[in-house]
Amino acid sequence: MRRIVRPGAIQVQRRGVSRLPHLSEALALVLGALATLNRSSGVQTINMEMNGKPVALAMIEGALFGEDTEGNTTLDEITDGK
Repeated sequence: MRRIVRPGAIQVQRRGVSRLPHLSEALALVLGALATLNRSSGVQTINMEMNGKPVALAMIEGALFGEDTEGNTTLDEITDGK
């Protein structure tokens, strides 16, 4: 499994103070992003277990993980040459 390196964490700003999002806020951001992607590319989901623990998988049609020149994981769109 490849470790995803994040170049910059998402910050929540309120009353001029920035902080990392709480777990529920981060989950809402991820689900919102997947819903947005689903409108343009299609997202399939599946529930399964790994090492006896529940795992939720989201598969994004037409996408592939890549890597930039600094070693950060990227999410690349696959085109059919058009």
